[in-house]
Amino acid sequence: MLREAWEYLTTPAGAEARAFGYLAEAVALGARHRRQRAAWAPHVAACRHFILDAASRAPATGGAALVAGSGRLIEVPLAELAARFESVVLADLIHPPAARRAARRFANVRLAEVDVTGALKPLDAALRGGGPLPSPAPPDLGGRFAFAVSCNLLSQLPLLPLDAIARRAPAVGEAERAAFATALVAAHLEWLKRAGTVAALVTDVESLWLKDGTVLEREGSLWGAALPAPDVTWDWNIAPRPEEDRWLDLRHAVGGWYDLNASPA
Repeated sequence: MLREAWEYLTTPAGAEARAFGYLAEAVALGARHRRQRAAWAPHVAACRHFILDAASRAPATGGAALVAGSGRLIEVPLAELAARFESVVLADLIHPPAARRAARRFANVRLAEVDVTGALKPLDAALRGGGPLPSPAPPDLGGRFAFAVSCNLLSQLPLLPLDAIARRAPAVGEAERAAFATALVAAHLEWLKRAGTVAALVTDVESLWLKDGTVLEREGSLWGAALPAPDVTWDWNIAPRPEEDRWLDLRHAVGGWYDLNASPA
């Protein structure tokens, strides 16, 4: 607990990152990874392999790479990307100290502390003033990249904003909340395709609760996004018992798309 408290106090974070709980979430993620390092290892290896495989599809010489959702760099093969591309931009709301130290080792790596949805600041204003939920407006991070990847981010985009809406504006109807979540995910996919000549996506597509290996409950994670079948899939044992539940294991089914710009709609 002391380690997490120190990290919370010493991690740079903007107002929206703190108000919406992203800083607390980043600290909790690091603690979970330390507890479940062995369980996560196959997923981490699969992610890193996928990202490098997808990056190999980018133009052979130079260019810039974008990693959206870089976070703690757990699943990001940073050294290989820095060697492969002229520059690498790591985009996230929170860059923990360990990630900042890792980035400083490479002269061609830049951190972008940014809300990739473009919705948090207007959402905060709407929740304060009672206005309608905003439309997402993802930022321009510097033109088109040779390679862009969204890393274990897509399914997470609506979660904390929806929590904030439930707490601060409980009168907002379920249909409006669902439309807002769907818009966040759809806008992210379109933004990713615009951002990268090769636009790769890795995200969990389904959450499964298991008891002794038997699936008891499953729920989709894509918020209605229309995507083709993934190019590769694997399992992520994200919370073996008793991490989330005394008796049940939580597993994510993960999908990877090498290039959304080359995939049929």
